[in-house]
Amino acid sequence: MAEGLVVGRKPLPGGDLILLLVGPQGAAQAVARKAQRPTGRSGRLSLFHHLRYQVYQKPGNELPTLTQVELVGRLMGLEAPERFPLACFLAELAYQTASPEAGPRVWPLLIAGLRGIAKHPRPQVAFLWSAWRMLKAVGLAPNLGGAGLCLWEGGRCEGKGVYLGREGMAMLEAVLRKPGAEAVRALEAGPLEPLQRALLAHVHYAVGGLRTAALLAPQEGPRGG
Repeated sequence: MAEGLVVGRKPLPGGDLILLLVGPQGAAQAVARKAQRPTGRSGRLSLFHHLRYQVYQKPGNELPTLTQVELVGRLMGLEAPERFPLACFLAELAYQTASPEAGPRVWPLLIAGLRGIAKHPRPQVAFLWSAWRMLKAVGLAPNLGGAGLCLWEGGRCEGKGVYLGREGMAMLEAVLRKPGAEAVRALEAGPLEPLQRALLAHVHYAVGGLRTAALLAPQEGPRGG
């Protein structure tokens, strides 16, 4: 049986459900037939549920069909408004980068990141650690050579892109180069918003536009009269 976390759901006419999954074997899709009907199994196939499952690929069908499902566990605590958008972006990033070759490296970072987002008093700390390390794991980390204090198109530069400053650049270097505990301490000690803006810009450059990026974009406040 395969193993994976539900990171996306797409309802179909007739009560079927397309599941997006990420596991040690990489990213996958499968159709759960009649899962949305009252007698279906939609509850077991909720977002951030950890499954063991089997699929059947019928000749000529584009997607395999889910045939057996075992619920291993649920990642709890991600529904809070300040945590859910971070979890959704991290899950989509994992889905977009977890090729069969990269799956064994992406999987533990996804699980650790989601657990951290659920439990850490500053969920951005766990989110930024996991997302940047995920990019490094799949070979998409930015090039930090040079002396610029901005991040632009995959590397350091001066005068354009996302300005991080010396403190922010030091934090990014710590996240990408230091062991986990040291990297987390560096994040806990500094401002996180510049590093999150840099992450969104770098993911857009290196991976492509993610649908969930809109959940993390800074919202323009009301203008004064």
